[in-house]
Amino acid sequence: MYAKRSPSGLRFFAHAPGAPECALAGETLAHHLLKLELAAAARDVGVHAELEVSGPEGAWRADVLASDPAGAWRMALEAQLSPITPDDIAARMERMQADGVPSVWFSDRYQLPWFGWVPSARVKAVDCGGLVVVEGLAKFSGGQWEAGPQVPLAEFLRWVFASRVVSHWRRALVRSPLQARRSVWTAPQYAQQEVVHLEAEERRKRLAQEEKRRFREEERARWERFQERRRREDLERARARGDHEGAIHALLERQAALEKPAFEFVRRETGIHPFVEDGGVAEFAMGVPVYVGMTPYGVICPVASRVAAARDRLAALVLFVASGRERRRIAAQARPGQRIEVLDGGPAAVPSPPPLPRQGALPLPDPIGGASAPPAAAPPG
Repeated sequence: MYAKRSPSGLRFFAHAPGAPECALAGETLAHHLLKLELAAAARDVGVHAELEVSGPEGAWRADVLASDPAGAWRMALEAQLSPITPDDIAARMERMQADGVPSVWFSDRYQLPWFGWVPSARVKAVDCGGLVVVEGLAKFSGGQWEAGPQVPLAEFLRWVFASRVVSHWRRALVRSPLQARRSVWTAPQYAQQEVVHLEAEERRKRLAQEEKRRFREEERARWERFQERRRREDLERARARGDHEGAIHALLERQAALEKPAFEFVRRETGIHPFVEDGGVAEFAMGVPVYVGMTPYGVICPVASRVAAARDRLAALVLFVASGRERRRIAAQARPGQRIEVLDGGPAAVPSPPPLPRQGALPLPDPIGGASAPPAAAPPG
């Protein structure tokens, strides 16, 4: 070996051409120089530094092993210039960490895929000699991470050894020109500020969601009260008229109220989601047919006065009605043994009010039949 001097002024030894093999012969000059710079910077701040120290049973080997003179801690300083995947470098870090040796990874390369996956810093040589940490430090300000100062390598190591800066897994956003690395070196108070900020943001979002949910519930409640009031008013008007149109309105109300219960009834019996027609159909005695596939399965509230004419078609179907009184009226017109199910529709669906009678209007069909359901009121957009 013979003595040489690095571009930053550091003296070191290099292998002479044709020298016998040694443990360091396979590394590049740049890698060796960076290790020497790391060891020298660590010694400058008063800690011990050894090159090429192996872990127990050779599980790992540190480029530079820095240690407290009192023996309180050890830390590996790694010079990583060759390509390596994030998974591989993380595995190397974890092997050291398993033996109680944290590590810091240094490189002078740009666009490193592993940078930030492990505690890392990018260094750069300066004209006056020595290395400066130009990427890795960050501070938290205004709810975002921003680039920290550029400091000499020895000063950076002094901060790391004294825990004045720590490797922190970033969660908040970053502000350009800081790159969105997974981890940054930062002061503990900045890491705590991020925690406080994120907790406040989470509370703000939760409160906003709760406020939005309350608003939706209040709007829904107002709409339901409006619909209920309109239903009562419509029903009162229909009953007050006491005419044929009122009977049609009541039929449509029952049919609308039983649509969902009939749907669930058929789905439970068949295991298939049925299809409910939009309104009454003449061939089913003005009842609302419920289909399984393309086949009629049941009819909601057929008109009793029309059941006799359609009894053959209705015989194989299930008839759904809203009360025992309606069941008896339909059973009297249907074939013996006709299956009729009484369903609880709960509060009736809200139909639109029937149109007011007009002079010269065409006569309506026979009682409780022949009309289509008026369109249901739609909730506000």
